[in-house]
Amino acid sequence: MVIQTLDARHFDEAFALSCYAFQAKPTSEQTETARTHWSHHNATHFALMDDNQLASKLTLLSLSIQLFGRTVPMGGIASVASYPEARRQGGVRKLLHHSLETMKEKGQVLSYLAPFSVSFYRKFGWEILCDEVTYTLEKNQLPRPLATLEGTLTRVPYQDNRIKDVYTNCLRHGMLERDDEWWGRKQEENKEYHTVLYEDAEGTPKAYMVYRFSESKWTTQEMIYYDQSALKALLHFVGQHDSMLDEATITVPGSSALHYFLPDPLTKATTKPYFMARIVDFQAFVETHPFLADGQFTIRIQDDFATWNNTIFALSIKDGHAQCVPTTDPPSLFMTIQTASSLFMGYKRPTFYKHADLVTGNEEAIDQFLRTLPDQEPTLHDFF
Repeated sequence: MVIQTLDARHFDEAFALSCYAFQAKPTSEQTETARTHWSHHNATHFALMDDNQLASKLTLLSLSIQLFGRTVPMGGIASVASYPEARRQGGVRKLLHHSLETMKEKGQVLSYLAPFSVSFYRKFGWEILCDEVTYTLEKNQLPRPLATLEGTLTRVPYQDNRIKDVYTNCLRHGMLERDDEWWGRKQEENKEYHTVLYEDAEGTPKAYMVYRFSESKWTTQEMIYYDQSALKALLHFVGQHDSMLDEATITVPGSSALHYFLPDPLTKATTKPYFMARIVDFQAFVETHPFLADGQFTIRIQDDFATWNNTIFALSIKDGHAQCVPTTDPPSLFMTIQTASSLFMGYKRPTFYKHADLVTGNEEAIDQFLRTLPDQEPTLHDFF
């Protein structure tokens, strides 16, 4: 079997594999939309070929995210699929390894993916990045309309440029920096939904919500807001539909802690892992990372899949800037690449990793190291 980079000539064959693997029956319109996305400049398609027949494939997306206020290149893994006869033969393993090598060459120091199985991708170094929480509000739990709304709420097309302005102004750690191509994809996804825009009393766009309702049930597709006054305005908008609704579901990133701001926090809430992340190149990633305190550490990283990370690193932090180089000095800290990916991205508070024995070594060094890390949870509103 050989790995091959696919082009437009392979679309039909690759799309047929996706449809088979995901048991999809797309319309002709959906097929043509997929064909258009296939050729976008930020997508590279790899396949494992068996006697010139496509056996397994994945897509590598060239994207960028916010990393504690900095822009960092990220490789997104999507559309992983194999025919049943090709499964459990190491095909996806080969494609993932090839993708990691490609990301390293491109300077994509981090990778995201949406897992069909967390345990499967953990074997290859990915770890949970963030959670998604779906709140189900019964009629008596719906947000209460405000007595007075400061600002205006307007139903607009998702294509309205003010939607982009809100998203850009609300960029937080972990979020995707959407380019024009990605916005086109989002507009296609949301064309069957309503969009409401909130502007404050000065006319500044501060929030939007993508939603739909039918048969007395409300579903939120996307909710972006700049501050708590903007959130109150969106919840006010939901509450204004109280005579039309028996139930509302609001799905948001776990970092939002939305229940804290609902009139009845004891609503039904379903939490699940949303995306996973992986540090592609530990040395390069750490040198882009903003640190809060100075320090010198020797860190043993275990990475059996991307062997360039599988070594001891000397990390020196001065005035928020880091230098990281391989060393033969004995390590003071030990962690796997999975733990490093989750810890550095902020999925849980730093002390969680110490108390769970995920970071081990010299206790004083561990405490000093954890104090250097920003304490901010990642947020993600996109899917691929």
